Amino acid sequence: MRIHTPTPTENYLNATFASEDDAMRTARLCGDGLRAGMQLSPYEGALLAWLARCVQAQHILEIGSFVGYSTLWLARTLPENGTLITIEKDAQHAELTRTHLDQSEYGTKCEVRVGDALEQVAHLTSHSFDLIFIDAAKGDYHALLLATDPMLRIGGMVIGDNSLLFGHMAGAPSQRASKRAIESMRAFNTTLATSEKYDAMLLPTAEGLTVGIKRA
Repeated sequence: MRIHTPTPTENYLNATFASEDDAMRTARLCGDGLRAGMQLSPYEGALLAWLARCVQAQHILEIGSFVGYSTLWLARTLPENGTLITIEKDAQHAELTRTHLDQSEYGTKCEVRVGDALEQVAHLTSHSFDLIFIDAAKGDYHALLLATDPMLRIGGMVIGDNSLLFGHMAGAPSQRASKRAIESMRAFNTTLATSEKYDAMLLPTAEGLTVGIKRA
């Protein structure tokens, strides 16, 4: 959860680089009303979409949609024949994601799956993705990285949100995190940073966004 007051720079980025459509705005307001701080800021959504365009993503897997705000940013980048699968554990949040997608111009390209992330990923072994975005339970990040690696094409991109884990990775925590979450996030970042399979960097957004391009 983002316990964070936007800085003047972030407000500028939101206003200048993050043009929302009506469906995005509706989803963002819905999410803020349900649980403020649970979703990306507008500029982070725009950054996510920009990264998807950088790898010309046609097939995207999102793990953790909340009410669909990040899903909409990703879906907007898809070409005509593109697809997106999003996994959401909470059935009510998944229903809201589907509603917001249906209110958009690109909802027909998207499939919403409900259930535990690792269990749902196990059903996707025959799929190939150009981009995988992980924004689920922090204690599952490393396991999700390992589980989805075979599904990510060479040259594809994996992205993990909240990868500074509320300051825990830098030794300056702003809120509590479980030991499991801390260990998992550290392993997630370290694996991407040191593996010969990935070229990776942690982008210092408010909560951290780790980006890895698969090279082998």
